[in-house]
Amino acid sequence: MRYHLTLLSRAFKLHLLRWSRYRADVFIWIMTIWLTVGIQLIFLYVIFKSANGNFFGYTRNETIGFFGIALLASGIAQSTVIGVVRNLRSATWSGEFDQWLLHPPNILLRIIIEDLGLVWYWPHILIGPCIILWFFPVSFWFISFIAAVIASTIEMAIILILCMPSIRWGRWDPYESVWEYLENARSIPVGRSKSFMLWLASFGVLQYSLALEVITGKLSLLILLLVSIGMWTLVFLFLRFFLHSYSSASS
Repeated sequence: MRYHLTLLSRAFKLHLLRWSRYRADVFIWIMTIWLTVGIQLIFLYVIFKSANGNFFGYTRNETIGFFGIALLASGIAQSTVIGVVRNLRSATWSGEFDQWLLHPPNILLRIIIEDLGLVWYWPHILIGPCIILWFFPVSFWFISFIAAVIASTIEMAIILILCMPSIRWGRWDPYESVWEYLENARSIPVGRSKSFMLWLASFGVLQYSLALEVITGKLSLLILLLVSIGMWTLVFLFLRFFLHSYSSASS
């Protein structure tokens, strides 16, 4: 445990040192993310108003609270695994992935600590809880943060699963698909919708809707936890499969 915590702390320091050299790039990146978030918020407000306050059965506070859950969960998740989205394809394509396999730590931790994303996603982690505290009653606060953290683990698993094909097919670039989808699909709660197509289109962000259902007492926290365990089981199965089929870039 001490070994792994040391690696994580060093990865965190390296992340800060690396991006402190590119302050302008970091600023532009954060502004781009929050421009997207702002557009989503405006879209959510307009849809809620046009529906006369009946947005798939959600109240105003639940709808805005959902947005806070989404920000917090995605901030935690992408601060942790955005490096996989950014680096796994290039590492496989360049042959660096061979070195990852041959040297400790284990491959899953290695691809995660290659680069973190806290520099870009700290506003999510800061503003998300503020929204939760403001729009949910005090009795909901504890379960809200627990549900948001579990939702973040589901999102981490989804991102890892969608990135795994890069190990086998280096031309698959999750940065141009997975990241953009997650950034643009988080704004609508669909947990009470009966539309299968809407659920299917929102598969990558359903964890936020499920978390909201847990907070409002319509879904058991245990079910959300079981979903997380199931998704992480798939992560290890996918990783095992693609590592088994991996062929070195040098071969």
